Amino acid sequence: MASTPNQAFLHESYPDQDLIDIARNLGPVIRQYSAQGEREGHMPQPMWDALSDAGLLSLLTPKNFGGAEVDPITYSRVVEEISIHDAAAGWTLTNPLLFGVLCARLPQQGALDIMGTDPRARLAATFGPPLKAVPTEGGYKLSGYGTFASNCHQALWMGAICQIAEEGDPEIQDSGMLNPGTMKTDKPRLLWAYYPAKDCRILDNWHVMGMRGTGSNNIQVDESFVPYHRCVPFGAEYQLGPDFQGPLYRFPFIGLAVGGLTPVALGIARRAIDEIAALAKTKTPAGSSKLLWEHTATQYKIAQAEGAVRAGRALLYETLRERWEATLAGKEPTMDDRAGLMLAASTAAANAALAVELAFSLSGTTGIYVDSPIERCFRDMQVVRQQRLLADGRYETFGQMYFGLEPDFITIVI
Repeated sequence: MASTPNQAFLHESYPDQDLIDIARNLGPVIRQYSAQGEREGHMPQPMWDALSDAGLLSLLTPKNFGGAEVDPITYSRVVEEISIHDAAAGWTLTNPLLFGVLCARLPQQGALDIMGTDPRARLAATFGPPLKAVPTEGGYKLSGYGTFASNCHQALWMGAICQIAEEGDPEIQDSGMLNPGTMKTDKPRLLWAYYPAKDCRILDNWHVMGMRGTGSNNIQVDESFVPYHRCVPFGAEYQLGPDFQGPLYRFPFIGLAVGGLTPVALGIARRAIDEIAALAKTKTPAGSSKLLWEHTATQYKIAQAEGAVRAGRALLYETLRERWEATLAGKEPTMDDRAGLMLAASTAAANAALAVELAFSLSGTTGIYVDSPIERCFRDMQVVRQQRLLADGRYETFGQMYFGLEPDFITIVI
């Protein structure tokens, strides 16, 4: 049967191997500054500049703005490659790219404000607690406290969930949806808004066991003005801006989140396996006359680790590919599709964590020292697995959807 133009695109246009190779070739500079990021608690500027100069900060920016507008598979592969060298670098790359995609839902002027003169996603954001948005002439004044603002040190713009409130309203709630048709509603009304990063104060609280180089500090903002064109109702219903009409922006946001965050865990696991395999060829465990790799327990655990990572990775990329091809064919995502994306993330993250545990168990006392890359992988994985999307609780979300129940994870429908 002859291929349609769409089928030809499916088989020839993605992933973009050139971009994946660019990410892989950044390995030496990423590793060079990795320890500095650990010490300073955020990405070092030379590492950020390397990502920027390689064009990776505009992977998901529309071509109309000078971006690459790549497919989700290429995006995921690039993040995975960077994360093998430094998980914090992969995290610090993927977060601003995701927040940049949400510009697709803004009025055109809002997107132009943020990306119109510079296609790089120089963004950070907080998802909770919501900032307070007080209506004022032409927009809102934002105030409040936000948590886990990864990449806030390099950001020019901050995104945030905000609750519309009149002056003197009671304490802001953590849930609810915006009713854009009225200012008076029984439920909290939520916005997604972008404000200048210079308007927030970075709090010195990011002192954690792993992923230290992400700079995921908390922030405080006081009465930052945001015009209407840099706000959008936060929910499942939205319209794409005129510069965001490509299939990338019709791909479900939960799919991009799965494709952007899960590869960080896979990168950590790949690094851990590679490191323990290299160590096994040179280390003779105490009390043994054989090298570590000659022990049957080592061979068994390496096989377990490889199998777990390969299986989780295969499910992730198969699920992303199926959803991307459906998007290209003009098919809207169903709740089953969204549940499948969630399951792929949960499985890949859990399998990656298992692989790191196996590598750490094989390393012996070598792996307990802070200068050991296996120790770093172990710490980073513990932190990554606390992120809501990659935590074990998302298995419960899939189970709820499997049985036709309302999911407890709002991001699944965004």
